[in-house]
Amino acid sequence: MKIDSIEISVFELPMYQSTVRLLDAASESGKGTGSSRNLVPVQVIHVRTDEGVDGVCTVGDWRYTEMNPQQLAHLRQLTIGENPLNRERLYSKLRSVARFYDPAWFGGFDNCLWDIAGKVSELPVAQLLGGAEQRVQAYYNIRGASLAELVKDGEAALQNGYEVLKDHLPYDAKVNIRLFHELRQSFGDQVGLMHDAALTQYTYEEALKVGRALEAEEFIWLEEPLPDRQLENYVRLTDALDIPVAGAETLMHDPELSALWLRSGAVDVLRVNGRHGTTPVLKLAHFAEMHNATVETNTYGPLFGLVHAHQNCGIGNIRWFETSPPFDGASMGEEIGMMNPAVPRDGWVSYPDSPGWGADWDWKQFEKKRVATL
Repeated sequence: MKIDSIEISVFELPMYQSTVRLLDAASESGKGTGSSRNLVPVQVIHVRTDEGVDGVCTVGDWRYTEMNPQQLAHLRQLTIGENPLNRERLYSKLRSVARFYDPAWFGGFDNCLWDIAGKVSELPVAQLLGGAEQRVQAYYNIRGASLAELVKDGEAALQNGYEVLKDHLPYDAKVNIRLFHELRQSFGDQVGLMHDAALTQYTYEEALKVGRALEAEEFIWLEEPLPDRQLENYVRLTDALDIPVAGAETLMHDPELSALWLRSGAVDVLRVNGRHGTTPVLKLAHFAEMHNATVETNTYGPLFGLVHAHQNCGIGNIRWFETSPPFDGASMGEEIGMMNPAVPRDGWVSYPDSPGWGADWDWKQFEKKRVATL
């Protein structure tokens, strides 16, 4: 079997906000952090073989959606004529030119190789990855510009079967610590809570206070409490706190840096994303396991949630499926003809029991919505 051709189809979807605005960290009067969503390019990569077994995946997830022409030319030059089942060989070849690009520039292509492998073996990718679980629990990111709005949104999620909620409170440490307590009082002890500090900026001393407050409120984890490049402070914080610290989200495009954070004890929970390829996610998961850590996928991920559904169920040390903005992001796949996006049911996500990623494509809709081909 050999790779015959690589094609990228381009679509336009209102997937993400093109600009953001900043809020006063001490204020609770902000109405959001971004503008309305705009139409943006979304790419789907199609790897064809001489035996008619093809791999298909989105290039990115809901935000990082494009491969540039130079990258595509390099990809074709290095992989056409190769056996798509030789994933490690291809991974090594493409990593060799990563100094010129983002280290994970070929993640969408790697995901196509896993789709092909599943179809050849007649197995879902989740089973190729280890078949750890049939389903994985999802958590919901609550939205709102006030405590009342956050609670209202969280209550609606609980009614839909979710049992775990995550906040992205954007205020300073003092305000956030008060709100942690109010969220716990509002939702009760039976609801799992997480705090993601990505929208605020703590000093080390503030992060330590926040961590202690979260421990008192029995939160599940503290995520991204410091800028990711502060390795030494992450090591200190993780060592000082009992609550698990999740991080390295802005480094997850680089498997070697992510491994350094694990090896240094800088995080208990390493963030990963399937848009960077299933091969590096699996490598990092195994590495994390040897360091008594877990990996957790970030947002819906590629193929409108299907890639993360397979990864999360297949790999043994991934526990959660994150549902995050845009909150119709997974179902937006139907707009371009992918008819079975990964949508949580009663707070849980499972994967299609069919070969490869198991994507159910309406190719007529796909052709109708496509605006360009590369």
